[in-house]
Amino acid sequence: MVEKLDGTQNEYGWSKHKLGANAILAVSLAVARAGAASKNVPLYQHLRSLTKINTNSTKYVLPCPSLNVINGGKHGGNGIAMQEFMILPTGAKNFSHAMQVGTEVYHNLMKIIKKKHGLNATNVGDEGGFAPNVPDGI
Repeated sequence: MVEKLDGTQNEYGWSKHKLGANAILAVSLAVARAGAASKNVPLYQHLRSLTKINTNSTKYVLPCPSLNVINGGKHGGNGIAMQEFMILPTGAKNFSHAMQVGTEVYHNLMKIIKKKHGLNATNVGDEGGFAPNVPDGI
């Protein structure tokens, strides 16, 4: 869809300039749901059938959650050059544990930012991470 319908590129590759990422995401999800409906299977089974994962196995594995903890760049509205700082709790034993670890890191980070930069620095950006106004870095 990005290549055929949008067709825009920049120095990093396909840029989604004409259609936009939100429109592409909505259409992709609609196509995925239509594919699942045509096979009369749940969406997660259809998506798995599109991967190289052994579809004969009955075991399903949830992905590792990625958590946006600090926003910068254009979205952050602060002096941080990097757009997003994310954490992936890859050492967790399961998805619930990964969410617990990620949540604890997020809340401890909030305490550190609050202590170092004040309460206003713990404001949350539009993508869920903290967006402290720290032009000289965190």
